[in-house]
Amino acid sequence: MAILDQIQTIVIVMMENRSFDHVLGHLSMARFGNRKDVTGLVDPEANLDYTNFLDGEGYQPFELKDRPLLHDLPHSRNLVATQLGTPGALFTMSGFAEAYYLATGSKVKDPPPMGFLSPGDVSMSNFLAMQYAVCDNWFAPLPTDTQPNRSVAYTGYSLIDDTKPRPIPTVKESFIFEWLNTHNVNWRVYHCGISFFTLFDRFHDVLGPNFRSFRQLPGDFAAESASEMPQVIFIEPEYSDSPVHFGWTPNDNHPPTPIGPGEHFLRDIYNLLTKDPAKWNRTLLITTHDEHGGFFDHVPPLAIPAPVPSGALFSARFESTGPRVPALIASPWISPGTVFQGAMDHTSILQLLSEKFAGTPDYNDEVKRRRELGIKSVSQVLSQAPAEARTDIPSPPTDIIGSSVELKPMTDPQIQTDNQQAFTAAAKKLVAYDRKLALEKYPELAHLPETGK
Repeated sequence: MAILDQIQTIVIVMMENRSFDHVLGHLSMARFGNRKDVTGLVDPEANLDYTNFLDGEGYQPFELKDRPLLHDLPHSRNLVATQLGTPGALFTMSGFAEAYYLATGSKVKDPPPMGFLSPGDVSMSNFLAMQYAVCDNWFAPLPTDTQPNRSVAYTGYSLIDDTKPRPIPTVKESFIFEWLNTHNVNWRVYHCGISFFTLFDRFHDVLGPNFRSFRQLPGDFAAESASEMPQVIFIEPEYSDSPVHFGWTPNDNHPPTPIGPGEHFLRDIYNLLTKDPAKWNRTLLITTHDEHGGFFDHVPPLAIPAPVPSGALFSARFESTGPRVPALIASPWISPGTVFQGAMDHTSILQLLSEKFAGTPDYNDEVKRRRELGIKSVSQVLSQAPAEARTDIPSPPTDIIGSSVELKPMTDPQIQTDNQQAFTAAAKKLVAYDRKLALEKYPELAHLPETGK
């Protein structure tokens, strides 16, 4: 694709645990934007198509003000099945209130999973959707939780169907860093705190020169010429599940963390990338979320099954994708208000990378299989590109977005979630792997139990 020749740097930001309707469903609502080109929410408080049921009572979507929630929301494989409402052949998307009750025992008038955010609470996401491109049919690849979906995002496959406190296994030679190295692609990861890639036992990588603190990005960006910049950049937030937060506020959008800090984070990234117009002219920014995190979305998943890979730690194949997640694409090569409605999931990014750096969309056999079943590449968003790059750089919102998070002491490991335990175990293993380098690169690890002085 000729337009890909104009893109030199692809920046990938993957946030945590929000659905499309929760973050961007407001775009199509009459009182917020009335964008008929976006498949969002329409009269959500009265539209019976959105009704969720619990003990014979109906629950509608409602406007939820951004704030810390009392609980994380359910999003394990079995409870996602409840949310999708699958007693028959069609997904009804009617079980989000029931799943929340099953997970928390809480029965309230407005259950949090049914809440959607207004433009004022997600002003940066709204800005990107209005000024660049929104992909309103981007789905989590699997109807389950974090670790399997991130495994697909970084390998095309998942050998697990749940999130557990264990290293995440991967299919040999499928991992994104291996693929980029094989294809001589310069890449770098900028992380706010402990990198999620540590959970894959990528200790050599996360302690290597390609991993740098997010605080180093402004200096690197200013010092490196356009030709010296990495061809692929991953930018990681401060994960709420990290066992320690040293100088960072959790900003990954993972409930019960509010979304405001994540909006600040996206604004910081955009401001940095657009600071140099010549570099921005050659940049593509992709922002998405790993999975829906238990929040309601009204669009049924795609009927794309996922066979069980050889060596998998589960036996029952997935029969569909997960629910939709927010996905935004920004670049001078994207016209304002672009909407891409093709079917997409996280392998859409792998297709793009393979097209750009290998001349084929087929990153591996699983990415090819999903493409043949209808998953489109991010490159197709650029098929709607203007004839010339835009010369305007829209200014992001300047208002204060959201609020800070009150950090709490690390809880007893025995009552941590599985992913919190996974982060803690990976962090301790990283220190054991090379204590000196680990504490230099991730100073917060000095505050882990049994690693401090």
